[in-house]
Amino acid sequence: MKAQVVTILFASLLVATHQESSVYPGCWTQWFDRDNPSGNGDFENLAIQREQTPGKICDNPLDIEVRTVTGGSMASTGDIFTAADTITGFVCENNKQTQTKMCSDYEVRYLCPVEFCYPKGCWTEWFDRDDPSGTGDWETLTDIIKEKPGKICENPLYLEAQTTSGKSVESTGDVISVASPSSGLVCENKNQKDGSCEDYQVRFYCPDEFCMIKSCWTEWYDRDNPSGTGDWETLEDLYLKHPGEICEYPLEIDVLTTSGGSVASTGDTIAISDTSTGFVCKNADQNGHLCEDYKVRFRCPEEFCESKGCWTEWFDRDNPSGKGDWENLELLLQENPGKICEYPLQIEVQTTSGNSVASTGNVITASDPNTGFICENSKQPAGKRCEDFKVRFFCPEDFCKSVVDPNGGQQNDQFCKYYKVCYSSSGGSYIETLNNPPCP
Repeated sequence: MKAQVVTILFASLLVATHQESSVYPGCWTQWFDRDNPSGNGDFENLAIQREQTPGKICDNPLDIEVRTVTGGSMASTGDIFTAADTITGFVCENNKQTQTKMCSDYEVRYLCPVEFCYPKGCWTEWFDRDDPSGTGDWETLTDIIKEKPGKICENPLYLEAQTTSGKSVESTGDVISVASPSSGLVCENKNQKDGSCEDYQVRFYCPDEFCMIKSCWTEWYDRDNPSGTGDWETLEDLYLKHPGEICEYPLEIDVLTTSGGSVASTGDTIAISDTSTGFVCKNADQNGHLCEDYKVRFRCPEEFCESKGCWTEWFDRDNPSGKGDWENLELLLQENPGKICEYPLQIEVQTTSGNSVASTGNVITASDPNTGFICENSKQPAGKRCEDFKVRFFCPEDFCKSVVDPNGGQQNDQFCKYYKVCYSSSGGSYIETLNNPPCP
Protein backbone atom coordinates (compact mmCIF):
# COMPACT_ATOMS: atom_id res chain seq x y z
CA MET A 1 0.00 0.00 0.00
CA LYS A 2 1.37 3.37 -0.99
CA ALA A 3 1.85 5.93 1.73
CA GLN A 4 -0.48 8.88 1.50
CA VAL A 5 1.21 12.16 0.80
CA VAL A 6 0.23 15.27 2.72
CA THR A 7 0.24 17.77 -0.09
CA ILE A 8 1.67 21.03 1.13
CA LEU A 9 0.60 23.41 -1.58
CA PHE A 10 3.25 26.02 -1.36
CA ALA A 11 1.16 28.50 -2.22
CA SER A 12 -1.14 26.62 0.04
CA LEU A 13 -0.14 24.51 2.90
CA LEU A 14 -3.39 22.81 2.03
CA VAL A 15 -3.86 19.49 3.71
CA ALA A 16 -5.15 17.19 1.03
CA THR A 17 -4.26 13.57 0.47
CA HIS A 18 -3.77 11.92 -2.85
CA GLN A 19 -1.26 9.62 -4.48
CA GLU A 20 1.52 10.31 -6.97
CA SER A 21 1.17 14.06 -6.80
CA SER A 22 3.86 16.69 -6.69
CA VAL A 23 4.20 19.36 -4.08
CA TYR A 24 3.06 22.53 -5.81
CA PRO A 25 0.61 25.36 -5.22
CA GLY A 26 -2.88 25.22 -6.65
CA CYS A 27 -5.57 22.82 -7.78
CA TRP A 28 -6.02 20.02 -10.28
CA THR A 29 -8.12 20.39 -13.42
CA GLN A 30 -10.64 17.76 -14.45
CA TRP A 31 -9.36 14.68 -16.30
CA PHE A 32 -9.07 15.03 -20.10
CA ASP A 33 -9.13 12.20 -22.68
CA ARG A 34 -9.16 13.81 -26.11
CA ASP A 35 -7.59 10.95 -28.07
CA ASN A 36 -7.33 7.17 -28.16
CA PRO A 37 -4.53 4.96 -29.50
CA SER A 38 -6.43 3.54 -32.48
CA GLY A 39 -4.44 5.68 -34.94
CA ASN A 40 -0.78 6.58 -34.45
CA GLY A 41 -1.02 6.53 -30.67
CA ASP A 42 -2.53 8.53 -27.82
CA PHE A 43 -1.87 12.25 -28.29
CA GLU A 44 -3.08 14.23 -25.27
CA ASN A 45 -1.39 17.42 -26.48
CA LEU A 46 -1.77 20.40 -24.17
CA ALA A 47 -2.10 22.95 -26.99
CA ILE A 48 -4.89 20.99 -28.71
CA GLN A 49 -6.63 20.32 -25.41
CA ARG A 50 -6.68 24.07 -24.68
CA GLU A 51 -8.32 24.72 -28.07
CA GLN A 52 -10.96 22.09 -27.42
CA THR A 53 -11.71 23.13 -23.82
CA PRO A 54 -11.06 26.90 -23.62
CA GLY A 55 -10.66 28.31 -20.13
CA LYS A 56 -10.39 24.91 -18.46
CA ILE A 57 -6.56 24.79 -18.23
CA CYS A 58 -4.25 27.51 -16.94
CA ASP A 59 -1.61 29.11 -19.17
CA ASN A 60 1.34 27.73 -17.24
CA PRO A 61 0.52 24.43 -15.50
CA LEU A 62 2.71 23.50 -12.56
CA ASP A 63 2.44 19.72 -12.95
CA ILE A 64 0.85 17.00 -15.05
CA GLU A 65 -0.70 13.75 -13.88
CA VAL A 66 -1.35 10.82 -16.24
CA ARG A 67 -3.22 7.55 -15.82
CA THR A 68 -5.09 5.08 -17.98
CA VAL A 69 -8.80 5.66 -18.52
CA THR A 70 -9.41 2.65 -16.25
CA GLY A 71 -7.38 4.29 -13.44
CA GLY A 72 -4.12 2.39 -13.85
CA SER A 73 -0.74 4.03 -13.38
CA MET A 74 1.61 4.86 -16.24
CA ALA A 75 4.20 2.42 -14.92
CA SER A 76 1.76 -0.47 -14.85
CA THR A 77 1.26 -0.44 -18.64
CA GLY A 78 4.89 -0.94 -19.69
CA ASP A 79 4.39 1.62 -22.46
CA ILE A 80 7.21 3.78 -23.80
CA PHE A 81 6.27 7.48 -23.63
CA THR A 82 7.36 10.22 -26.00
CA ALA A 83 6.32 13.14 -23.75
CA ALA A 84 4.75 13.73 -20.38
CA ASP A 85 5.30 17.31 -19.27
CA THR A 86 3.56 20.65 -18.68
CA ILE A 87 4.67 22.12 -22.02
CA THR A 88 3.76 19.39 -24.50
CA GLY A 89 1.23 17.43 -22.52
CA PHE A 90 1.24 13.64 -22.97
CA VAL A 91 2.19 11.60 -26.05
CA CYS A 92 2.42 7.85 -26.50
CA GLU A 93 3.25 6.64 -30.03
CA ASN A 94 2.31 3.13 -31.20
CA ASN A 95 5.41 2.74 -33.40
CA LYS A 96 7.65 3.09 -30.35
CA GLN A 97 6.12 0.22 -28.44
CA THR A 98 7.67 -3.24 -28.31
CA GLN A 99 6.44 -6.02 -30.63
CA THR A 100 2.96 -5.21 -32.05
CA LYS A 101 1.59 -3.66 -28.86
CA MET A 102 -0.42 -0.42 -29.07
CA CYS A 103 -0.36 2.30 -26.43
CA SER A 104 -2.96 2.10 -23.71
CA ASP A 105 -5.67 4.75 -23.64
CA TYR A 106 -4.68 7.56 -21.27
CA GLU A 107 -6.22 10.60 -19.62
CA VAL A 108 -4.43 13.62 -18.17
CA ARG A 109 -4.98 16.47 -15.77
CA TYR A 110 -2.95 19.55 -14.85
CA LEU A 111 -2.06 21.32 -11.64
CA CYS A 112 -2.76 25.05 -11.88
CA PRO A 113 -1.80 27.96 -9.61
CA VAL A 114 -4.23 28.94 -6.88
CA GLU A 115 -4.94 32.22 -8.67
CA PHE A 116 -6.40 30.18 -11.56
CA CYS A 117 -8.43 27.99 -9.22
CA TYR A 118 -9.85 30.91 -7.30
CA PRO A 119 -9.37 33.92 -9.58
CA LYS A 120 -11.48 36.10 -7.33
CA GLY A 121 -9.33 36.11 -4.26
CA CYS A 122 -6.07 37.43 -2.85
CA TRP A 123 -3.11 36.51 -0.68
CA THR A 124 -2.55 38.16 2.67
CA GLU A 125 0.86 39.42 3.72
CA TRP A 126 3.31 36.99 5.37
CA PHE A 127 2.92 36.46 9.13
CA ASP A 128 5.58 35.27 11.56
CA ARG A 129 4.03 35.56 15.02
CA ASP A 130 6.09 32.91 16.79
CA ASP A 131 9.53 31.33 16.76
CA PRO A 132 10.61 27.83 17.85
CA SER A 133 12.45 28.95 21.00
CA GLY A 134 9.67 27.57 23.21
CA THR A 135 7.67 24.42 22.49
CA GLY A 136 7.77 25.01 18.75
CA ASP A 137 6.49 27.39 16.08
CA TRP A 138 2.77 28.10 16.44
CA GLU A 139 1.52 30.11 13.48
CA THR A 140 -2.14 29.48 14.28
CA LEU A 141 -4.95 31.26 12.44
CA THR A 142 -6.77 32.06 15.70
CA ASP A 143 -3.76 33.83 17.20
CA ILE A 144 -2.90 35.69 14.01
CA ILE A 145 -6.47 36.98 13.65
CA LYS A 146 -6.34 38.27 17.23
CA GLU A 147 -2.95 39.92 16.74
CA LYS A 148 -3.60 41.26 13.23
CA PRO A 149 -7.28 42.21 13.19
CA GLY A 150 -8.69 42.90 9.75
CA LYS A 151 -5.68 41.55 7.90
CA ILE A 152 -6.91 37.95 7.48
CA CYS A 153 -10.30 36.58 6.46
CA GLU A 154 -12.06 34.28 8.90
CA ASN A 155 -12.32 31.41 6.41
CA PRO A 156 -9.19 31.25 4.22
CA LEU A 157 -9.18 29.01 1.17
CA TYR A 158 -5.49 28.18 1.21
CA LEU A 159 -2.46 28.40 3.44
CA GLU A 160 1.09 28.93 2.22
CA ALA A 161 4.07 28.30 4.49
CA GLN A 162 7.82 28.64 4.23
CA THR A 163 10.74 29.34 6.52
CA THR A 164 11.47 32.97 7.34
CA SER A 165 14.50 32.67 5.07
CA GLY A 166 12.27 31.58 2.18
CA LYS A 167 12.91 27.81 2.10
CA SER A 168 10.12 25.31 1.51
CA VAL A 169 8.65 23.34 4.38
CA GLU A 170 9.53 20.11 2.62
CA SER A 171 13.23 21.01 2.46
CA THR A 172 13.51 21.32 6.26
CA GLY A 173 12.58 17.73 7.02
CA ASP A 174 10.45 18.95 9.94
CA VAL A 175 7.48 16.91 11.09
CA ILE A 176 4.50 19.28 10.86
CA SER A 177 1.73 18.71 13.42
CA VAL A 178 -0.93 20.95 11.86
CA ALA A 179 -1.13 22.55 8.45
CA SER A 180 -4.47 23.75 7.13
CA PRO A 181 -6.19 26.98 6.06
CA SER A 182 -8.62 26.68 8.97
CA SER A 183 -5.97 26.14 11.66
CA GLY A 184 -2.71 27.58 10.36
CA LEU A 185 0.64 25.87 10.95
CA VAL A 186 2.03 24.15 14.03
CA CYS A 187 5.48 22.60 14.31
CA GLU A 188 6.36 21.08 17.70
CA ASN A 189 9.96 20.77 18.80
CA LYS A 190 9.30 17.46 20.57
CA ASN A 191 8.48 15.81 17.24
CA GLN A 192 11.77 16.75 15.56
CA LYS A 193 14.89 14.58 15.44
CA ASP A 194 17.17 17.47 16.36
CA GLY A 195 14.72 18.80 18.95
CA SER A 196 13.91 22.09 17.22
CA CYS A 197 11.65 23.27 14.41
CA GLU A 198 12.68 25.82 11.82
CA ASP A 199 11.18 29.32 12.09
CA TYR A 200 8.19 29.58 9.76
CA GLN A 201 6.04 32.28 8.23
CA VAL A 202 2.59 31.82 6.74
CA ARG A 203 0.10 33.62 4.54
CA PHE A 204 -3.51 32.90 3.60
CA TYR A 205 -5.53 33.03 0.38
CA CYS A 206 -8.83 34.78 1.01
CA PRO A 207 -12.06 34.94 -1.02
CA ASP A 208 -13.04 37.88 -3.16
CA GLU A 209 -15.39 39.49 -0.66
CA PHE A 210 -12.47 39.99 1.71
CA CYS A 211 -10.15 41.24 -1.02
CA MET A 212 -12.61 43.83 -2.24
CA ILE A 213 -11.96 45.95 0.83
CA LYS A 214 -11.05 49.30 -0.70
CA SER A 215 -7.47 50.34 -0.28
CA CYS A 216 -4.66 52.12 -2.08
CA TRP A 217 -0.92 51.79 -2.55
CA THR A 218 1.54 54.47 -1.53
CA GLU A 219 4.30 55.54 -3.87
CA TRP A 220 7.58 53.58 -3.89
CA TYR A 221 10.20 54.56 -1.30
CA ASP A 222 13.95 53.96 -1.39
CA ARG A 223 15.42 55.75 1.63
CA ASP A 224 18.54 53.60 2.07
CA ASN A 225 21.08 51.65 0.07
CA PRO A 226 23.19 48.64 1.09
CA SER A 227 26.53 50.45 1.20
CA GLY A 228 26.56 50.40 5.00
CA THR A 229 25.21 47.56 7.13
CA GLY A 230 22.47 46.72 4.64
CA ASP A 231 19.25 48.16 3.23
CA TRP A 232 16.95 49.47 5.98
CA GLU A 233 13.58 50.55 4.60
CA THR A 234 11.92 50.76 8.01
CA LEU A 235 8.52 52.31 8.61
CA GLU A 236 9.86 54.35 11.51
CA ASP A 237 12.40 56.08 9.27
CA LEU A 238 9.99 56.39 6.35
CA TYR A 239 7.38 58.09 8.57
CA LEU A 240 9.96 60.70 9.52
CA LYS A 241 11.18 61.31 5.99
CA HIS A 242 7.74 61.21 4.36
CA PRO A 243 5.27 62.53 6.96
CA GLY A 244 1.62 61.97 6.11
CA GLU A 245 2.34 59.79 3.08
CA ILE A 246 2.02 56.36 4.73
CA CYS A 247 -0.84 55.14 6.93
CA GLU A 248 -0.19 54.23 10.54
CA TYR A 249 -1.28 50.60 10.10
CA PRO A 250 -0.51 49.37 6.56
CA LEU A 251 -2.38 46.31 5.29
CA GLU A 252 0.41 45.00 3.08
CA ILE A 253 4.01 45.67 2.07
CA ASP A 254 5.40 45.29 -1.44
CA VAL A 255 9.14 45.06 -2.05
CA LEU A 256 11.20 45.11 -5.25
CA THR A 257 14.77 45.90 -6.13
CA THR A 258 15.24 49.44 -7.39
CA SER A 259 15.63 47.95 -10.88
CA GLY A 260 12.24 46.20 -10.55
CA GLY A 261 13.36 42.65 -9.77
CA SER A 262 11.60 40.44 -7.22
CA VAL A 263 13.10 39.77 -3.80
CA ALA A 264 13.17 36.04 -4.55
CA SER A 265 15.26 36.58 -7.68
CA THR A 266 18.10 38.15 -5.68
CA GLY A 267 18.82 35.18 -3.45
CA ASP A 268 19.25 37.59 -0.53
CA THR A 269 18.42 36.44 2.99
CA ILE A 270 15.86 38.92 4.29
CA ALA A 271 15.83 39.81 7.98
CA ILE A 272 12.42 41.55 8.13
CA SER A 273 9.61 42.19 5.68
CA ASP A 274 6.30 43.05 7.32
CA THR A 275 3.80 45.85 7.86
CA SER A 276 4.90 46.52 11.43
CA THR A 277 8.60 47.18 10.86
CA GLY A 278 8.98 47.55 7.12
CA PHE A 279 11.87 45.91 5.27
CA VAL A 280 15.40 45.07 6.41
CA CYS A 281 18.17 43.26 4.53
CA LYS A 282 21.46 42.93 6.46
CA ASN A 283 24.76 42.55 4.64
CA ALA A 284 26.01 40.35 7.47
CA ASP A 285 23.34 37.75 6.63
CA GLN A 286 24.44 37.35 3.02
CA ASN A 287 26.94 34.79 1.77
CA GLY A 288 29.88 36.97 0.85
CA HIS A 289 27.96 39.70 -0.95
CA LEU A 290 26.01 42.86 -0.20
CA CYS A 291 22.22 43.10 -0.19
CA GLU A 292 20.57 44.39 -3.33
CA ASP A 293 19.15 47.91 -3.23
CA TYR A 294 15.42 47.70 -2.50
CA LYS A 295 12.37 49.91 -2.65
CA VAL A 296 9.10 49.47 -0.77
CA ARG A 297 5.50 50.58 -0.87
CA PHE A 298 2.54 50.00 1.43
CA ARG A 299 -1.14 49.25 0.94
CA CYS A 300 -3.32 51.45 3.13
CA PRO A 301 -7.01 51.21 4.12
CA GLU A 302 -9.72 53.22 2.43
CA GLU A 303 -10.09 55.70 5.27
CA PHE A 304 -6.49 56.78 4.66
CA CYS A 305 -6.79 56.82 0.86
CA GLU A 306 -10.05 58.69 0.65
CA SER A 307 -10.20 60.46 3.96
CA LYS A 308 -13.07 62.93 3.92
CA GLY A 309 -11.78 66.11 5.35
CA CYS A 310 -9.63 69.11 4.56
CA TRP A 311 -6.11 70.43 4.86
CA THR A 312 -5.39 73.36 7.13
CA GLU A 313 -3.28 76.27 6.01
CA TRP A 314 0.50 76.01 6.38
CA PHE A 315 1.98 76.91 9.79
CA ASP A 316 5.54 78.02 10.58
CA ARG A 317 5.61 78.90 14.28
CA ASP A 318 9.32 78.38 14.90
CA ASN A 319 12.68 78.62 13.20
CA PRO A 320 15.87 76.66 13.89
CA SER A 321 17.88 79.55 15.36
CA GLY A 322 17.53 78.13 18.87
CA LYS A 323 17.45 74.42 19.73
CA GLY A 324 15.79 73.48 16.47
CA ASP A 325 12.46 73.79 14.69
CA TRP A 326 9.52 72.88 16.93
CA GLU A 327 6.23 72.79 15.03
CA ASN A 328 4.40 71.03 17.90
CA LEU A 329 0.69 70.41 17.50
CA GLU A 330 0.07 71.39 21.12
CA LEU A 331 1.68 74.82 20.67
CA LEU A 332 0.12 75.32 17.25
CA LEU A 333 -3.34 74.67 18.72
CA GLN A 334 -2.72 77.28 21.41
CA GLU A 335 -1.31 79.86 19.01
CA ASN A 336 -3.88 79.27 16.23
CA PRO A 337 -7.17 78.62 18.01
CA GLY A 338 -9.90 77.17 15.84
CA LYS A 339 -7.64 76.69 12.84
CA ILE A 340 -6.52 73.11 13.51
CA CYS A 341 -8.56 70.11 14.65
CA GLU A 342 -7.57 68.47 17.94
CA TYR A 343 -7.09 65.07 16.33
CA PRO A 344 -5.59 65.46 12.83
CA LEU A 345 -5.56 62.43 10.52
CA GLN A 346 -2.37 63.30 8.66
CA ILE A 347 0.49 65.76 8.71
CA GLU A 348 2.42 67.22 5.79
CA VAL A 349 5.81 68.86 6.22
CA GLN A 350 8.15 70.74 3.92
CA THR A 351 10.74 73.46 4.21
CA THR A 352 9.50 77.05 4.10
CA SER A 353 10.97 77.20 0.60
CA GLY A 354 8.85 74.21 -0.46
CA ASN A 355 11.42 71.41 -0.46
CA SER A 356 10.73 67.92 0.91
CA VAL A 357 11.96 66.78 4.31
CA ALA A 358 13.94 63.99 2.67
CA SER A 359 15.89 66.42 0.50
CA THR A 360 17.30 68.24 3.55
CA GLY A 361 19.15 65.28 5.03
CA ASN A 362 18.04 66.42 8.49
CA VAL A 363 17.60 63.88 11.28
CA ILE A 364 13.99 64.25 12.40
CA THR A 365 12.91 63.68 16.01
CA ALA A 366 9.14 63.55 15.48
CA SER A 367 6.75 63.81 12.58
CA ASP A 368 3.24 62.55 13.15
CA PRO A 369 -0.33 63.90 13.42
CA ASN A 370 -0.39 63.51 17.20
CA THR A 371 2.87 65.28 18.04
CA GLY A 372 3.42 67.53 15.08
CA PHE A 373 6.96 68.05 13.81
CA ILE A 374 10.27 68.41 15.69
CA CYS A 375 13.79 68.78 14.34
CA GLU A 376 16.57 69.26 16.93
CA ASN A 377 19.85 70.94 16.03
CA SER A 378 21.72 68.75 18.50
CA LYS A 379 20.88 65.64 16.48
CA GLN A 380 22.23 66.92 13.18
CA PRO A 381 25.70 66.08 11.83
CA ALA A 382 28.55 68.32 13.00
CA GLY A 383 28.36 71.82 11.62
CA LYS A 384 24.78 71.46 10.42
CA ARG A 385 21.48 72.58 11.88
CA CYS A 386 17.83 72.00 11.01
CA GLU A 387 16.21 73.64 8.05
CA ASP A 388 13.23 75.92 8.64
CA PHE A 389 10.06 73.85 8.22
CA LYS A 390 6.34 74.47 7.88
CA VAL A 391 3.49 72.05 8.53
CA ARG A 392 -0.16 71.54 7.79
CA PHE A 393 -2.69 69.00 9.03
CA PHE A 394 -5.49 66.98 7.47
CA CYS A 395 -8.65 67.24 9.58
CA PRO A 396 -11.85 65.17 9.66
CA GLU A 397 -14.91 66.18 7.69
CA ASP A 398 -16.89 67.30 10.73
CA PHE A 399 -14.22 69.90 11.51
CA CYS A 400 -14.14 71.16 7.93
CA LYS A 401 -17.91 71.52 7.65
CA SER A 402 -18.26 73.42 10.93
CA VAL A 403 -17.72 77.00 9.81
CA VAL A 404 -18.09 80.26 11.64
CA ASP A 405 -21.16 82.21 10.62
CA PRO A 406 -21.82 85.22 12.86
CA ASN A 407 -25.37 85.47 11.53
CA GLY A 408 -26.52 82.14 12.90
CA GLY A 409 -24.52 79.38 11.16
CA GLN A 410 -22.57 76.57 12.77
CA GLN A 411 -19.59 77.08 14.99
CA ASN A 412 -17.37 74.08 15.64
CA ASP A 413 -16.28 73.03 19.12
CA GLN A 414 -12.68 73.95 18.44
CA PHE A 415 -13.66 77.49 17.46
CA CYS A 416 -15.91 77.90 20.46
CA LYS A 417 -13.09 77.12 22.85
CA TYR A 418 -11.37 80.33 21.86
CA TYR A 419 -13.92 82.74 20.38
CA LYS A 420 -17.38 84.18 20.85
CA VAL A 421 -19.41 86.14 18.34
CA CYS A 422 -20.68 89.55 19.42
CA TYR A 423 -23.31 91.56 17.62
CA SER A 424 -23.57 95.37 17.41
CA SER A 425 -26.80 97.37 17.46
CA SER A 426 -26.23 98.27 13.82
CA GLY A 427 -26.53 94.63 12.83
CA GLY A 428 -22.85 94.09 12.26
CA SER A 429 -20.80 91.50 14.08
CA TYR A 430 -17.30 90.95 15.30
CA ILE A 431 -15.36 88.05 16.82
CA GLU A 432 -13.88 88.38 20.26
CA THR A 433 -11.13 86.12 21.60
CA LEU A 434 -11.80 84.41 24.91
CA ASN A 435 -9.45 82.58 27.23
CA ASN A 436 -11.60 79.61 28.15
CA PRO A 437 -15.19 80.23 27.09
CA PRO A 438 -17.88 77.59 27.22
CA CYS A 439 -19.22 76.44 23.88
CA PRO A 440 -22.60 78.13 23.14
